[in-house]
Amino acid sequence: MGFFERATVHFFHAAIGSAIVLLYPLYESKLAMEKPSSREHQQWLTYWVLLSCLTLFELYLSTIISWIPLWPYMKLVFCLWLALPSFKGAAYVFENIATKYIKIENIEENPERDFVEEKKEKEDTKKKQKEDMKKKDDQDEDDEDEDEDSEEDDYEDMIKGDQKKVFRAWKLVDDYIEKNGADSLEKIVKAGLQGN
Repeated sequence: MGFFERATVHFFHAAIGSAIVLLYPLYESKLAMEKPSSREHQQWLTYWVLLSCLTLFELYLSTIISWIPLWPYMKLVFCLWLALPSFKGAAYVFENIATKYIKIENIEENPERDFVEEKKEKEDTKKKQKEDMKKKDDQDEDDEDEDEDSEEDDYEDMIKGDQKKVFRAWKLVDDYIEKNGADSLEKIVKAGLQGN
């Protein structure tokens, strides 16, 4: 057989293999997405995952695989077994291998319900976050009001040693700025830095 004949045969093998491995499953996957059946979804999702794993296997072990004389035909037969409706090998792999080693939660029959629930959960989370922020702001305001009312009492308690109080430097700085202005604080900071 000459070069031209071998190249033609190789081209047809590659074209037929690609059509069987990619185009037919792509068409069936599109049809499965239009159906509500989760078994069809399992079949084709498992097929694509296994084909991806097989492709990665080929990619990383290409030097070793090139020494296997019938590898392209073995791959084609394996993909036919996975994809053809008379065999449904991908469904077999899912039911007998994947479910044994991978814990899978209940699969809903209505996938649109998942999207609605997810959207509702996001909205509820946003509402809860807003409520929490509002509560936190209200609590901070209440704490500030209590702080203003009890500053004199706190000072007396601190002097007497009756209670331990948390020293809030930021509150003192804010009070100082309100009384004397920001320029006076800058002068104190500059003087402190020059003194070191």
